[in-house]
Amino acid sequence: MLEERDREQRASNIIMYNIAEPAGASREDKWRSDRQFCMDLFNKVLGVSIVENDMKRFLRLGKSRDSAESPRPVLVQFRDRVLKNMIMESLSKLKDARYKQVIFAHDMTREEREECKRLVAEAKKKQSEDHSGEFMYRVRGTPGNLRIDKIRKRNY
Repeated sequence: MLEERDREQRASNIIMYNIAEPAGASREDKWRSDRQFCMDLFNKVLGVSIVENDMKRFLRLGKSRDSAESPRPVLVQFRDRVLKNMIMESLSKLKDARYKQVIFAHDMTREEREECKRLVAEAKKKQSEDHSGEFMYRVRGTPGNLRIDKIRKRNY
């Protein structure tokens, strides 16, 4: 019951990785800068109309650190699951060099993350065992409904 509620709350969340953190700015300035970056990314690059009120929650995950080793991930919680799905479906538009390094992921529970890791390992094993070179094995689907797809490679 509790796990189901947790899964339902995460259904409209996106986690984004590799978004550079502004250095030396105040906490409020960093938050504003991150939010503006995401709004530009959603509206201008991905072409999904999102206004400030569509985001219920917006925050950096983890403890703040001064070193520039790796930026902390950004969690965006939308008011509507449809907006999240529209963004995830339009990720093929990320060809601009400024946004190419940004990685999008579903917000998954611990059990879903473990299941995903297990399936990725299984897909890699199948890939290494397939000596024909005609197919790729990829984990596809939504959290809680993941599967391994066998995809024919395109030879252009």
